[in-house]
Amino acid sequence: MNRPLYCGIDPGREKFGLAVGNADILRFAAIIPFGYAPEALECLSRGDAGRMASWKTEGVRGSFGAISRIFIGNGTGHEHYAGIFRESGIETEITDERMTTLEAGNLYWRLHPPKGLRRLLPRPLLTPPRPVDDLAAWIIMRRTLASR
Repeated sequence: MNRPLYCGIDPGREKFGLAVGNADILRFAAIIPFGYAPEALECLSRGDAGRMASWKTEGVRGSFGAISRIFIGNGTGHEHYAGIFRESGIETEITDERMTTLEAGNLYWRLHPPKGLRRLLPRPLLTPPRPVDDLAAWIIMRRTLASR
């Protein structure tokens, strides 16, 4: 039996993180420029990465399947994203996103263990080499699902 897929959104002023998956699996993740939320919505509605593929950071390219619900973090600009993503017809829910960026940095290093001399440094001293808004979106999704 296939488990339902969800979408997490970590809103921001210049970009937003998007993650598709469930509590255990990250199927697709991207960091998308602010103005491209309508294109992301179209892709989510089709269950296909489509035009989001160029912003992909984690997961698979191509199709990821139907989304059951969208969880949007309650941070900066969430009203803008909530308005856009509610148009999808997919149930949308605003949820707590406190400390997700910090947790996303730790998650980045669990998914991509440091190599070379970096592996000798304590993880709290390491900064991921890229933004982690996509992983913060996955954490938003996972936390909300775990609280149910």
